[in-house]
Amino acid sequence: MKTKQFKLGPMDNFSYLVWDEDTRDAAVIDPAWQPEKLTEFIKKEQLNLHCVLLTHGHPDHINAVNAFAGGEKEVPVYLNEADYFMLEARPAGLKTIADGEQVQAGSLKLGVMQTPGHTPGSVCFTGEGAVFTGDTLFIGECGRVDLPGSSAEALYDSFVKLAALPDAAAVYPGHSYNGDTSTFGVQKEYNLYLKLARQGRRADFLLAVAG
Repeated sequence: MKTKQFKLGPMDNFSYLVWDEDTRDAAVIDPAWQPEKLTEFIKKEQLNLHCVLLTHGHPDHINAVNAFAGGEKEVPVYLNEADYFMLEARPAGLKTIADGEQVQAGSLKLGVMQTPGHTPGSVCFTGEGAVFTGDTLFIGECGRVDLPGSSAEALYDSFVKLAALPDAAAVYPGHSYNGDTSTFGVQKEYNLYLKLARQGRRADFLLAVAG
């Protein structure tokens, strides 16, 4: 699986294109702000876009969805149903996803790990040694839990799940905070929140998030 990271918009958001190098079958993750950058790359690399994957429903991660789905574009859009309440309008082809499922993008397969906390429907997408963590896990940081639908307790449980992932797995976050990418091995050592979750220190995690 090949991955291309795009830093877009006024909030240093990341959008991603992932694809099978042989078949060129592809998916776009969290398209926002500057869809022309993504479509230009899709055309240049002759990718076959099969679906839109959304880590959560906040506008700064989904505001370019209609550039890839809707109208005559029969491209499904995957978002956990718990975040549907955030949508101003439901995009055409909207489908829900749940923990443990796989999304098929032609020959490309990506796993779904439900990781609520930042939002009730937050998910991470996994594929071939890469984890796209949205606003759940950043480099050295965790997602905010002071927004509507957020939950520090749920985020702790999600971080416990993430702390069990292989050290070699790459972290691809939803914003460029403290860095653009890392590995879970590095984050388990240097990310306070992941370290606390790995050690089972729930109370200390909740205090750290509140601070």
